[in-house]
Amino acid sequence: MTRRLASVETIVDVRPIAGADAIEAVTVRGWTLVTRRGEFTPGALAVFFEVDCFLPVDDPRFAFLAPRGTKVFDGRTGHVLKTAKLRGVYSQGLALPVAQFPELVDPEALRVAGEDVAARLGVVKWEAPVPAQLAGVALGPFPTQFAPKTDAERVQNLVAVYDDLCARAAWVATEKIDGTSVTFVRDAGQLRVCSRNLELVPAGTTQARLAESLKLLDALEDGDVVQGELFGEGIQANPLKIRGQRLAIFAVLRDRRPLPRAAWPASLAAHAAPVFDDLRLPASVPEAIAQADGIGSKVTPGQLAEGVVWHAADGATFDALDGRGCFKVISNKWLLKHDR
Repeated sequence: MTRRLASVETIVDVRPIAGADAIEAVTVRGWTLVTRRGEFTPGALAVFFEVDCFLPVDDPRFAFLAPRGTKVFDGRTGHVLKTAKLRGVYSQGLALPVAQFPELVDPEALRVAGEDVAARLGVVKWEAPVPAQLAGVALGPFPTQFAPKTDAERVQNLVAVYDDLCARAAWVATEKIDGTSVTFVRDAGQLRVCSRNLELVPAGTTQARLAESLKLLDALEDGDVVQGELFGEGIQANPLKIRGQRLAIFAVLRDRRPLPRAAWPASLAAHAAPVFDDLRLPASVPEAIAQADGIGSKVTPGQLAEGVVWHAADGATFDALDGRGCFKVISNKWLLKHDR
């Protein structure tokens, strides 16, 4: 399931917020968001914008967001959708009546097709600036012949398939760590280094330096892939407050399929993302969100974990997860604390 930044969706339900006369809560897929009272009724169509959307405020439909804060991205001024909490209710995303978007001809067909309409509306995903030592120099596109890009689906987008996922695999919970994703590929005896979207010239990058210190090349066979999160000082404000920089490995792939953790080389397992041994996969999406909210970090006790990533224990992959074997649940308390 490829992430849709903006899509035509059905309003699942509408409910009042205690003590609030002007606003109410609505549900879209598994997301809760706050809207103006009376703006929607259950079953109505809306254009839904996910968190992390960069909405250009020179578009009159998004101009009302400008007083809440703007940034400049690729030469445009816009507002970044983040998690908020209003009258005790978490609000994630933005829903606007579909009638405001006449350029979306036949919105019901767009809803049924599950089409991402972000490009039509001039909406892109906000990407925080990456430090130069991490951004590196682009060598080419991400080598998807070896592995999918690191982009686990959010649980709120899995309402329609969650029961099926629960039934088809045993799941292992690991800590979701806020950093920058990295992929290493052993190819013809050499280590290729990639960011989330690009292959990088290895020389001089923090990723390559760390890979060398961990002797990743020696741990892999040709065609093997290591994917993980690089975190620590100088990366995403270092919310876990560690010294230096570390790699938390969350996947080892062979022939584009995840290896079960028990099959990882010991030298890689030593740098694996921590496992929450006491967690079991919840029975529903709301329960999964509640479980992750406020969970403590195993990397730095006393700090909030960003959330939980659920991995199929046997290395299974799923069409509903866009060929991946994992999905993520982000802590709302963490998002609010770190203004995400």
